[in-house]
Amino acid sequence: MVLLAMLPDSWQQALQYNRADIGNGQYWRLFSGHLLHSNHWHLLMNLAGLLLAMLLHGSYYKSRMLALQWLLCGLAISLALYYYSPEIHIYVGLSGLLHAMLTLGALQDIQLKLSTGWLLLAGLIGKVGWEQWHGPDAELAELIKASVATDAHLYGVCSGFTLGLLLYVWQRSGKK
Repeated sequence: MVLLAMLPDSWQQALQYNRADIGNGQYWRLFSGHLLHSNHWHLLMNLAGLLLAMLLHGSYYKSRMLALQWLLCGLAISLALYYYSPEIHIYVGLSGLLHAMLTLGALQDIQLKLSTGWLLLAGLIGKVGWEQWHGPDAELAELIKASVATDAHLYGVCSGFTLGLLLYVWQRSGKK
């Protein structure tokens, strides 16, 4: 993500989630937009969020599984933005995927009977619910020089929850 932030602006524009360009068949934007950021503050906050997610749940991830989760959740978030949030024309940032990762980690904690999983899941649902009700934080939007795509946070939690349940069912079916 740091290397992508150093790319010329024209290259970054060719990689960002752009509704019109996706509609014209530029499907890589469904994935690459998650790895770009509006400015250095946005990048730093998302890297801090990634560090937090890895400190909390890094032991749950193997690199191949993490890559698969990012691909599946990233695609789900982008498709949800495309179909359910038509007002979002441009999107960049890792926050949707961070919400998915935190949700997957919370579900893993719950499977391991750690009460912190329930607290984290409740906190995520509360945060996303608050954002959906009150809208994005204006001060944060000013800092990152972009609108905060709270729908991406919602779709991140939903995709993480859905994938977590699918993984749970798949793991349980293999144990029978």
